[in-house]
Order: sequence, then C-alpha cells, then structure tokens
Amino acid sequence: MRILFYVPDNAITRSFMPTLWPHLLKALTPPGHEVITVDGNAVRLRPDELADYVRRERVDLVGIGGMTRTIHRSYAVADSLRAQGVPVVMGGPHVSEEADEALEHADAVACGEADDLWPQMLADFEGGRLQKVYRTEEKPSLENYPLINWQGMDFKQFTLLPRWTYRLLRAAGYERFDINATPLETGRGCPYRCDFCTVSPFFGEKVRFRTNESVVEELRMLQRLGRTFVFFVDDNFAINPPRTKSLLRAMLDAGVRIPWAAQISMNLLRDPELLDLMKRSGCIGVFIGLESVLPESLAQVSKSFNKPEEYAHIIAELHRRGIYSITAFIFGIDADRPGVAGKTWDVLRGWTPGFFPVFSQLTPLPGTPLFKKLLQENRLEQRHWLNYRPYGAAFRPKQMTPAELEGEIRAAWKLAYSSTSVFERMRRLRGRRWTHKLVYLFATLVFRSVYFRQLTARAWLRAVWGYRRSLWEVLAGRPSEAETPTSEPDLAAAD
Repeated sequence: MRILFYVPDNAITRSFMPTLWPHLLKALTPPGHEVITVDGNAVRLRPDELADYVRRERVDLVGIGGMTRTIHRSYAVADSLRAQGVPVVMGGPHVSEEADEALEHADAVACGEADDLWPQMLADFEGGRLQKVYRTEEKPSLENYPLINWQGMDFKQFTLLPRWTYRLLRAAGYERFDINATPLETGRGCPYRCDFCTVSPFFGEKVRFRTNESVVEELRMLQRLGRTFVFFVDDNFAINPPRTKSLLRAMLDAGVRIPWAAQISMNLLRDPELLDLMKRSGCIGVFIGLESVLPESLAQVSKSFNKPEEYAHIIAELHRRGIYSITAFIFGIDADRPGVAGKTWDVLRGWTPGFFPVFSQLTPLPGTPLFKKLLQENRLEQRHWLNYRPYGAAFRPKQMTPAELEGEIRAAWKLAYSSTSVFERMRRLRGRRWTHKLVYLFATLVFRSVYFRQLTARAWLRAVWGYRRSLWEVLAGRPSEAETPTSEPDLAAAD
C-alpha cells in the first residue's frame, strides 16, 4: 500500500528543517508499505496540485498533521483529496482538541500521541474497519525509540540559502554545499504549564527520554551522512540538567561533534557547567522563550521563573562561548500596553550582540488555560484558525485594540531589524573574525525573513542593500565614511 504524509504550509517562511513527525511515523509503519512525504514548507503545492500528484502516484491513504496555525491549510488539502476519493486521516495537537471539527474534513482522526495509534489505524484501514476516532491518554515510552532512516532524505529542499545563491555556489563548484538542519528528538513533555502552551496538555508534564545510546547512535549515522547541523526538537532540551549533562558527555566520549541547537528555558541556562558542556559538544544556538521583559506580564502567563534582570547576563555568557541566542517575545499579554515594543527594544538594544530577537502575538490555542480564559471572558475570536493571518490578533487584548497589538509586533520587528540597529550590533562585533561577522549578518537576514517576506532574489538583494553599511563593516572592519545612520533610507525594515 502507498501512503503519503503531508506537512501543511505554514504560510510565513520556507522551512529549513524537515518536520519530524512524518519520518517518525514512517519508521513506525509496518513492513510492506511504501511511504512518501511531502513538506508543504519546502515544496509548495496548491490543494488541487497535491490532489493531482496523489492521483498520479496512486496513493492509497494520506496522513496530514494538524497544528492550529496550519490547520486551515490541512483542511483545504484534505477536502481536495477526499473530493478525488482519497481517504485522509489526521492527527496532531489541534486535531486532538477539536476532533469533531477535524472529522468534517477527514475520514479518521488520531487524538493524542500517534506512536501507538498509527499502526492500529493502518491495520484497521487495511482490514476495511477504519474507525472515526482513535484516542489515547497514554504517553509512550521513548526507551525503544526507532532509528529514523535519514539516508533517503533529500535535504537540499530545506536549504537555508535562497535558491539563487545555491545556484551560484553550484556553478562555482560547490555541488554538495547546503545549509539546513536535521531534527532529532531526545525527550518529550514539560512540567512547566505556561498558560499559552500546548506542550503540557498534549505531551504531558512528565518528561520521557530516549537512552543516551539511542541518541548517540542516531548522531553517528547523521555524521556518516555528512549532516552539518542538528536541531534537538525537545520542548525543553535541558529540563533535567543531570540527564542533559550525561547526554552531552556521552556525545563527547563517542567523538560525535555535529553543530547543534535546541530550545532551552532561560532559568536552566544559569549553570556554567551546562553552558561549557554545550559549547564543547558543538552547540551553536539556543532558542529561548523569554516572552516579555515585564515581570507582571510573565506572571500573568505562569512564567515567573523567567527573570528579566538575568537576561542580559545569560545572553552575554552564551555569546562568550560562541553560542547564538534566538530570543522569542510575545505581545498581547493582559499587562501589555501600547508602547510595549519600544519598551522591549530599550532593554534589548544594550545586550551583547549575538542574539536574534523574534516577536509574535499571544495566540489562544485550543486546550490551553489561555484559550479557556479568553473564551469565558468573551474576548476570543471564535475558530480564529479558520481565518488565519500571520501575526494577526485572534482575540481582544485587555489594554489595546487588536490593530494596536499588530502594530506593536510590526514596530518591534522594525526596531530590531532596521539597518541602523543591525549596523550598531555589527560595530560591537569588532575584533571578531570576519567570517564570524559574516555568519552573524547572514543569520540576521534569515531571521529578518521570518516577518519581512524574502522569498525572491529581488527581495533578498533589497534586504542586503539595506544592510550595506553592515556588509562593509564585515568586509572592511570599519563603517563607510560616506554613509551615516541618519542619511540612509531604512530599506532593511521595509516590507
């Protein structure tokens, strides 16, 4: 039987990393089946185009993931496939909370983690007895985690480089050159019940881990394949510091050294021993959910373990070890007022360079305490995911209008990624090798594209031109005397 797993397009950026779930479920699929994966973030197809592809490839069953921000796309694709007579099953955090809604678009749904549900669904489908709902509250152990077969994966479709740059490199003889990430899971679950997060409701508060041996074995395989970057997709990679240190030591003992990044809470990065092990084992980046610089806002989303007075020091300690920080902020918490973007940037602008800020709106996701609270207060846009707008407000904030919230998000991105702000950060990197500064500038362009669309060569060239003083700082080690911050048009912050 031929099975296709489809990852829906997120409608914001190209993806630089394969989504893990289809490859994990492929590894859990019994022998005798052929599994195809199409990631809409790398290969963009309209629903009708995907339906035509499925028909040509004679696919028997399609599985589609469902997160809230992409569920509208999942439904559109599912409807198009079912109109062609192709059965569709769906799963994921959103589907688990909104099963009745999902069944309007799918033949069957998996509610909960699908590790054990998927083989049962497949057997029932083959036997002609597919049920509507498969539900489990069990959290599967990760001790017998399957080895994912990455050998046949075409990673070039996930390159960080824009396609026109990749073509230039290939013409110059760098046929095998690419920059992308391989996802790797070492644990699931999180004991922190942040009000806006679906991790604890879906994966549970008890954290489950793979064995160190299993993780190291997969890393060895990736190293043999010549993979250049691993992203640990755990919800909080260092949630159990002794276990994390043990894993990092096992990686060092095995001689596995692939550059890696992970998501880690700020409160767990106070430990110098952990930071040193991260550096020695190849860590080059950490995604940190800071959420706010305001203690009152952090308290309102049950994240008071973040201490804003510690942010600058920990970012500096990471930078001193050559580890970049991706710092995520959320606007729209009840304590946030108009001007929160400027107040946030006033704090960030003095930090040690080496961080990449990202900003988004507070989003009420089904199954979270935030969703229930806003629903009770009649402040929620009903089924807002069906009218999904990137960076659009889906509820009525307490201290500002939805339009003002969206304006604050845009203001924050413009403040952080204006040509002047980036140039100031580049100047503070003087004394670093030019290659380090070039990597930082390129990464800045990449993170800028999370908000400001850069999907074409023209858009990339326009952004590079906006950062021309920063590029000159990289190449010459000093700013161009012909240009001043006040006279330069701020093209880098233009949409």
